[in-house]
Amino acid sequence: MKVLKVLKKIGKVLLIIVLVISMLLVVGLNYKTVLASHKNKDVIELAKSMDDINVPDNVKIFGLGEASHGAVEFQESKLDVLKILVEKHGFKAIVLEADFGDCLEANAYIQGGEGDAREIVNKMSFVIYHTQQMADLLDWMREYNQSVPEEECLRIYGFDMQNPDKGYAFLSDYMDKNGISGIDVSGIEYLLDENRQARLNKEQAQKVKDELSQIREAIESKAGNDFDFDTTCAVKVTQNIEVTVDYMMFEGINAEMSAFRDRAMAGNVSWILDLEKEIGSGKIMLAAHNGHIGKKGHNITLITTMGNELKNKYGDSYYCLGTDFFKGTFNSSVIRTSADDPYMRKNYYVTTADPMAYQAKYMEDKKFYLDFEDLSAENDKALYDLVHSNVTTGSVGEGFYGLGYLIHSSYRINIAPTELYDGMLFYYSISPIDPEFEA
Repeated sequence: MKVLKVLKKIGKVLLIIVLVISMLLVVGLNYKTVLASHKNKDVIELAKSMDDINVPDNVKIFGLGEASHGAVEFQESKLDVLKILVEKHGFKAIVLEADFGDCLEANAYIQGGEGDAREIVNKMSFVIYHTQQMADLLDWMREYNQSVPEEECLRIYGFDMQNPDKGYAFLSDYMDKNGISGIDVSGIEYLLDENRQARLNKEQAQKVKDELSQIREAIESKAGNDFDFDTTCAVKVTQNIEVTVDYMMFEGINAEMSAFRDRAMAGNVSWILDLEKEIGSGKIMLAAHNGHIGKKGHNITLITTMGNELKNKYGDSYYCLGTDFFKGTFNSSVIRTSADDPYMRKNYYVTTADPMAYQAKYMEDKKFYLDFEDLSAENDKALYDLVHSNVTTGSVGEGFYGLGYLIHSSYRINIAPTELYDGMLFYYSISPIDPEFEA
């Protein structure tokens, strides 16, 4: 009996030790979150409502970021901010981190074309857009266009260039409608063959480019001086697919490949802005991951960013608004360790340890806006110093895995917010999108 009592006491002591160690590990792994979880009156006093978003008169490109692709709140923010830019600042176009070709059908829909918004977004190349929130964006734009004269209508574009399928579908349809035929497109068809496993070699890549060049020449010859919107986009599609071919020639994902993509996206943004200067207000809103709209790169694979390219070219005419959250769940594709692994998506919960985002807890709608340009080094010293110093914030890419929880650098960055953005939107918590897709 005495031995049994002793063993029970030892068991209790061991259990207590295990619990204490577990608690210490949890606190140790999340000490930054604990440190960030306190009320900051300086932030709260200067926090503004999203309705107070400031857009200087000289801004032609307004970039809205998202700390995670897979959160409902960041997808909703696209429409929230677009409404403000359209209704208060005269913007006429939104440009998504989506392939140029992907958004052509979406644009036709908001101009009054046939179709269903949810079906259209569900066909986009990026699964992150297969959501009701994105369908709501299209429906609002369509309804807005029905209420204004044609010259006041909104447009939607994509600035990415990784998936040429939808672009070529638009191009093929355009060629059929305009009687353009007799051009060899076997190289393009091989490029788009879903059963193709081998990478293109240089000769195959050149063949694709030659075919695209012939198509472009045929379009320009047929159109003459009569360039309408569809003709302009058809020419752009041929150019974008050529860029995609160059992008595909990189071996493995690396900093050089990422830089190529961001430069190409910046080039597309410039092209869209020039077009909007002719047919719209000459002001465009960008919606993309924080990592792309930021004024500089924040990790070894994001040295050159689209935002950096745009800032260098347009100066203060480019304004970027980053976003962050303190805690919450996002939806992401599961990183595959083998080519045979099926495509899967899961919800993941993380904390960012962002001391500013934590303050959204005290806001009525659990979110707020800060314009860094409004902060004074003299009058707002505490907050001014905070946003000009390294702060831990969230940055979740499309692709996650279980062990990522333990590697904070996989979903957090540590850099001065003012180095990346001109202002930020902060949310206390986020919730996961629920995209439709075929596994």
